Amino acid sequence: MATRRTSERQRQALVEDLRRSCQEGRLRPGDMLPTVRELQEKYRLSPRSVTSELRKLVDEGLLRTVPRVGIFVADTATAEPDSYLMLVEAETSSATTSIVDRVRFGFEERVTQLGAASATMNIDVALKRALDGTLPPIAGAFLAMPDRGEDLVAFGDASTARVRWASIPIEPQDPRMVIDMVTVDHEDGSRAATRHLWQRGHRRIAFLGLHAVADDDPRYHWSALRMQGWQEAMSQLEERVDNIFFLPETAPGSYEQQVETARRTARAIVLRRDVSAVVCASHKAALGLLSALRDAGVPPEGWPTLVAFEDTAELGGGILTSVRVPCEDIGREAAQILWERRHSRLVGKPVDRRLPMPVIRRVDSHNGWPEAGDIASTESHR
Repeated sequence: MATRRTSERQRQALVEDLRRSCQEGRLRPGDMLPTVRELQEKYRLSPRSVTSELRKLVDEGLLRTVPRVGIFVADTATAEPDSYLMLVEAETSSATTSIVDRVRFGFEERVTQLGAASATMNIDVALKRALDGTLPPIAGAFLAMPDRGEDLVAFGDASTARVRWASIPIEPQDPRMVIDMVTVDHEDGSRAATRHLWQRGHRRIAFLGLHAVADDDPRYHWSALRMQGWQEAMSQLEERVDNIFFLPETAPGSYEQQVETARRTARAIVLRRDVSAVVCASHKAALGLLSALRDAGVPPEGWPTLVAFEDTAELGGGILTSVRVPCEDIGREAAQILWERRHSRLVGKPVDRRLPMPVIRRVDSHNGWPEAGDIASTESHR
């Protein structure tokens, strides 16, 4: 019996061979495909698996079915593939793979699987080209950043598919235009982080955020959602939340300022001996808290237990349990939404697809494991 991995490779080979045959002209529009039995024997798949993969290609428009006759290459099979554009901020030099890189990997992978092509451009460059008419035609655009959603209207026409990586909806002036959203379930991730700490025996579990309590800054809406999830979990666990959430007076003005803002805010946590654990709104917030602990001369054995969002290897002093952002899945889902809009599988009001965030549990130095410096590429406190 074939393993699941082997079966998946054989399924992929079937799909890729059919696509390539259509693209290279070995199969032309109107040609009839081999029978399911023939494909089953060639790729060593079950009839059900072959039928399932062929149905996907029919849905994509590569193939068409003639009832009681067979499956044929569609008339549009040799047409130029749709192009989907991913819009990003200006690149910064980095030796490591960024969150946006990982989102792009998933986006490109899914676009390719759907028989289309992708391109990634800096939003300012793409916007200039869209406004001066030099941007090639696109079937859809994915804005891989939480702000500047209003710029999406410049790409294509009212029928162009659009999706944002964001949690706040926007309404374009043109009622025919739809802008969908994809993001993670911030609240559920924070509930899971809080429950994890509670199960470890902690009761006074604080929250360190990056949004200002009196400011509805859309750039930090995710921090507010993560705090809401923490509050809900603490309420369900019948634990008090009074005076154990810590927010800055003013939200950080930039990504680079987040650690310093969190460090100043976290000074109040250092003074709280009743707080034994902290849910940090991001790894930058966790970095700020660790900096505040070091500034105060608190030895590692006296630090509260931390869980931080996003997952990183930057933190120093132990091993950090994280709530991971499923970056590749965000990219894949964005591509799927664009394709569904493009092919009228998705119609009507904008959708808001929120993906689960897994808690990645890690061992820590309190369990007898070495400090982070002794463990390759993992530098943080549990």
